Amino acid sequence: MGGAKDGPFTPLVKLTKRVMGEQRFLKFRANVISEHTKVIQAFVETSDSPFGCIALKKMFELADMDGSGAIDGEELKAALRRLGFSHLSDDQIDKILARADADDNCTIDYDEFVKEAPKTLKVNLVKLAKANGAELGFLS
Repeated sequence: MGGAKDGPFTPLVKLTKRVMGEQRFLKFRANVISEHTKVIQAFVETSDSPFGCIALKKMFELADMDGSGAIDGEELKAALRRLGFSHLSDDQIDKILARADADDNCTIDYDEFVKEAPKTLKVNLVKLAKANGAELGFLS
């Protein structure tokens, strides 16, 4: 992939590409990325399971830093940054808040969080994985 970053795995990726041949390697890497994306999506889809409910509750508690029972814009921004979603702009975070805030009180309560979190996580975990893969040299 032209313009890809070099990272700690770049030498291994380049060696594998030479051994396998570029066409086989590109197909293999595309399959690995596809399967990884499916794993992320399947994990997020567990949000209705007992495990998923516990995970969402913990995430909400961690995001609600002042213990008010609701997440405001600053808490949401801090929580998303702690998850590694540094690719999200302030404007994008404001849009997530607006989309989740069903009662228009400028905060996200637990029920609103449970409805929005899986969708936001699914999209942004895949983006985070792609960015991390690039930084590690997997896309070299």
